Amino acid sequence: MSLRGFILRRLGAMIVVLVVVAAINFFLFQILPFYVLHVNPEQWFVPLPSGSVHNVAYIEKIRAQVIAAMGFNLPVYERFFVYLRSMFTFNFGYNVGGALSGPVIVTIERFAPYTILLLGSSTVAAYIVGIYLGVVSAAKRGQVADVASFTTLLFLYAMPSFWIGTLLLIFFAFSMKLFPIDAEAYFSSFHGIAFVGALLKAMVLPFTSLLLVSIGGVYLIMRSTTIDVLSEDYIMMARAKGLSNSAILYKHALRNAILPIITLFAISMGFILSGAVITETIFSWPGLGYWTFVAIETLDFPLEQAIFFVISIMVVAANFIADLLYGFLDPRIRAG
Repeated sequence: MSLRGFILRRLGAMIVVLVVVAAINFFLFQILPFYVLHVNPEQWFVPLPSGSVHNVAYIEKIRAQVIAAMGFNLPVYERFFVYLRSMFTFNFGYNVGGALSGPVIVTIERFAPYTILLLGSSTVAAYIVGIYLGVVSAAKRGQVADVASFTTLLFLYAMPSFWIGTLLLIFFAFSMKLFPIDAEAYFSSFHGIAFVGALLKAMVLPFTSLLLVSIGGVYLIMRSTTIDVLSEDYIMMARAKGLSNSAILYKHALRNAILPIITLFAISMGFILSGAVITETIFSWPGLGYWTFVAIETLDFPLEQAIFFVISIMVVAANFIADLLYGFLDPRIRAG
């Protein structure tokens, strides 16, 4: 199969998956809860009028416009197509939970940068460190360095993120007072260059927590695949030719062992906007993970629905990119 055909096939599959995901999202948030609880869907998707008697009429007018725009005055099958158009044009409606107000898309645009900064940097760092340690550990299999790194990282990988986050908070924030307890309350009081410095300082503990719990998974996969690759015939041939250990390890073994990591990294990047709900909540980091938790507590259905859909889009797109990279790096994938 040509590369163009491979890309078109993957693109078609991605579109089908997105439509299926959108249908599941519609069923989960606009059909199932309300048919089970026998509640009108618009009650939890359209802001209720509030305030003084002077603006109730205006709010009711806006509410009627929102109901019409979201299709809640239409039969379910017609509303589904209105919903599809709204989702794929990022018209997610309005926050109704009480903790947040205004359009959902504005909420996502406001808090997504904090999540991207925290999750993006910690994910990239975890993969860089995990890949390096995995390759070195595989090359020194059975030696002290391998046993020590394997035991330590496996222990961290098995530990729940809230446990590690709580320990970091107790030791470095409460006891030693080196870092702020409440991240948002700390850096939100600064402005200009001082704000950037305060933001980075407040990010140290949640970044460290995510890094510690993420390295282990990358390390274990990289170590396992590198061990398998080092037993291949072409590695033995490279050794017979007299190539140095570093050349064999990084020019031959690493390039082939890293293929499974590509998919794992793509999926991890796809989940960046989901946020680290537990970690962000523990450290009061104002990312989408924290506000997802708030949305669940306050029954902010429009925000929950939007975040679920955006995360799904990112994961599907990340898998599509991973498939393309596989196709470029390994022609056997295109032929399969």
